[in-house]
Amino acid sequence: MARKFLALLLFSGASISFWAQGLGGQPRLVLKALDTDGDGKLSAVEIAAAPKTLLTLDRNADGQLTVDELTPRPENAGATADELVKQLMAFDKNGDGVLTTDELPARMQSMFTRGDTDHDGRLTPDEIRAMARRQGMPSGGAEGLKRQSAMMKNDPLLNALDTDHDGVISAQEIAAASRSLLALDVNHDGEILPNEMKPRQQTPAERVDHMLDEWDTNKDGKISKAEAPDRMQQAFESIDRNGDGFLDRDELLEYFKTAGAGQRSSGRPESPHTDGPGKP
Repeated sequence: MARKFLALLLFSGASISFWAQGLGGQPRLVLKALDTDGDGKLSAVEIAAAPKTLLTLDRNADGQLTVDELTPRPENAGATADELVKQLMAFDKNGDGVLTTDELPARMQSMFTRGDTDHDGRLTPDEIRAMARRQGMPSGGAEGLKRQSAMMKNDPLLNALDTDHDGVISAQEIAAASRSLLALDVNHDGEILPNEMKPRQQTPAERVDHMLDEWDTNKDGKISKAEAPDRMQQAFESIDRNGDGFLDRDELLEYFKTAGAGQRSSGRPESPHTDGPGKP
């Protein structure tokens, strides 16, 4: 009876949704591609088809998968820097060459906050270009490599596929995907169940590092309310223990430690990759 109950729990909608998220709560594109029937597990047929289905993620058709192809594309990622400038400056109602918050629709306010890095209330073409470069696909450098390493390490599917652990799923690794994935089949039933491929839980320190990497746009080691994502706004003051208008590393670490302990004591599953307060 206990085993039947566990099986029902594993295949419940909540569990499927929970394990379909990766670092930062982002969708796991590899899981979405491989799980063609969307039932939250990988069947023997889906595992056998892995070399073919993985290639659907190969955006540039070079025969391999890099971190930019394994993560969701950010808003307007398809636009070049100059194209994004043209698109946004179309909202410049008074024609003064800069954008103010009142000129952009509500759905673009968070984009304005991300782009206005000097926090002067004006979004210039140069700031838009810089934002386009930041939100573009990771293409190397210390920041890109750091995110790539974290994503590969925390997602068992990616870790299994990237057999040489160089951060790229090569053409040879794609061809061998069916065999590599079976390393996750702990009970040897020929399928990969949700609990056999659930993401590794991040430590509070790893969550804080990820959050600072993502939202600390001026890299001063803390997050202002203007930099904070929309989902954090309501909880911002309660996390800002010293009331200085910023969330520093210690305050964020305390929040994640407290939030994690509260979820564990309540018996609720803790989201392994929540990257901000207020997100379930």
